[in-house]
Amino acid sequence: MGEQKYDRLNESESINVKVQDIKEYEEAAPDNIEAQDDINYPTHNTDSTGSLIKFMFWLFCVCFSLAGVQFVYSIQFALGTPLFINKFKLSNSTTSIIQSIAGPVSGFVVQPIIGVYSDSCKSKWGRRKPYILFGAVFVVIGLLVIAFSPQIGELFGDKADGATASDHKSGLAIAIAGFVVMNLSVNIMQGPTRSLVSDVCPMDKQNLANSMAVNVMGFASIIANIIGSFFATNENSYRDLFVIGAGFVAFSVVPTIIVAKEKQLDSSVKSPSSPLEAFARIKRAFATIPKELALISLVFFVSWFGFSPFMVTNTSYFQQNVFNGDSEGLKFGFYGQAVFSAVSFFFSFFLSGLCNVFGEKIIYSASQLVAGAALILFLVFDHAQPWLAILLTGVVGINFCVFNAIPFAMMVKVISSKDIGLYMGVLNSSAVVSQTISIFTSGRVEAAKDQNVAWGIAYGGLFTLLGVFLAFILPKSKKVSEQINEASPLIK
Repeated sequence: MGEQKYDRLNESESINVKVQDIKEYEEAAPDNIEAQDDINYPTHNTDSTGSLIKFMFWLFCVCFSLAGVQFVYSIQFALGTPLFINKFKLSNSTTSIIQSIAGPVSGFVVQPIIGVYSDSCKSKWGRRKPYILFGAVFVVIGLLVIAFSPQIGELFGDKADGATASDHKSGLAIAIAGFVVMNLSVNIMQGPTRSLVSDVCPMDKQNLANSMAVNVMGFASIIANIIGSFFATNENSYRDLFVIGAGFVAFSVVPTIIVAKEKQLDSSVKSPSSPLEAFARIKRAFATIPKELALISLVFFVSWFGFSPFMVTNTSYFQQNVFNGDSEGLKFGFYGQAVFSAVSFFFSFFLSGLCNVFGEKIIYSASQLVAGAALILFLVFDHAQPWLAILLTGVVGINFCVFNAIPFAMMVKVISSKDIGLYMGVLNSSAVVSQTISIFTSGRVEAAKDQNVAWGIAYGGLFTLLGVFLAFILPKSKKVSEQINEASPLIK
C-alpha cells in the first residue's frame, strides 16, 4: 500500500536526464548492475492504435501480480480486525497490537533486504520473478492457515462457542502465525513486482507503467471489497474470503510470470555476501539521505500516521458503531471500502492535471484537510447512518490516492535514477514505522475510551490535519538534473 509512484516530469526532460545519469554512473561504477550492457529497456512500437492496445494489454499482464498483492491487503484490513474481535474474542486494543506488528514490521525488515538481493539475482528466470513466485507461494500458505485457523484450533481443544479469548488459544496462535507468514511473504512479492514493472518497461513508457500499476491495484481493491460484501454475512465468511484470496493470489502471478521477459544477469554482478552486507547498504542509504527526501519522508510519515487507525478499524466501525455489533455491519463495511477504493481509483486519473493547475503542495494540503475533517467526523457522528459512514469512508479515498502518489513523484525529482530503487525502500520504511507506532498508540486511545474505534480513527485525524501544514515543507519541484547537482546529504 505505501509504494505507489506517479512520475509527473515532462517526458522529454525525464528521458534525457535519466540517460545522462546512467552514462555518468556507468563511468563512476562499472561494476554496478545498471552499468551492465545486457540490462536495458526494451522498445515497443505504439504508433498505431492496434500496437498501443497490444502494449497496454501486455503492460496490464506485467502489473497483474500487484492485483494479488492489493487483494491481500484489502481482505487483511477489512477482515483481520473483525476476525480477531468476533471470532477469537480479543479486544480492539489487543488486536491493534497484532496489526501493528505483523504487517508494518515485516515490511520494514523484508522489503529493503529483498530489494538488495533481487537487484543482484542471477537466476536464469531473471532477477525479480523468482522472488515473486516464492513470495506468492507462501502468501497462499499464510492465507489458508488464517482461513482454517478456527477449525484447526478446535482440533486442539478450542471451544467453538467460547466467549473469551482463552477459549480460542490454539486457533488464535495459529491465526497469528498465518498473519506473520502472509505479511512476510507479501512483502517478498511486492517489492520485486514493482521493480519488475520498471525493469521491463521502456524508458519512455515509465509514467504509463506506474499509472497502470496503481490502476491495477485499485481495481483489485474494488473487486476484493465487492466480493467481501457478498460473503460478509455468511457463517464462515472469514474462511471463505481468505480462501478466495489465496486463489486470487495464485492466479495473479501467472500473467506476470508468462509475459515479463527478464534477462539473466552477468556472473560478474556482485551479490551481498551476507544479510549484514545488505543491511550495510541500506544503512548507508539512510545515512546519506538527501535533505529534500528527508522532508518528503517526514510528510509521508505523518500522512500514514493519520491514515493507519482508519485503515485497520474501518470495517469494525461499521459493525460496532453503525450496526451495534450486527453482522450486517461487516457487509456495509465492505461497501464502504469498495467506495473508498473506487474514489481513490478514479481520482488518480485527475491528479496529474490538478497538480499542474494548482501545484503539488496545494493539492496535498487540501486532501489532508478534507480527510482530516472526515476522520474526526467519524467520532462526531459516533453512531452514523450507513449512508453517512460510507460517504465519510469514500472521502478519505481522495487523500489515500494523493499521499501515495505525490511523495513518489517528488522522490523521482530529487534522487538520481541510479538510486531510485534503494531510496524507494527508504521512503517505504518511513511508512511502515509510522503504521507501527500509529496503530499501537491508537489502540491505547481506544482502550481508554471503552474500545470505541471511533476515537482511534479521530486520533489519526488529528495527525492528518497536521499534514495540512506540513505539506508546505515539501521541496519545490525542479528538474532532475538540478536536484542531482544541488541535493546534499542529511548526514555527512
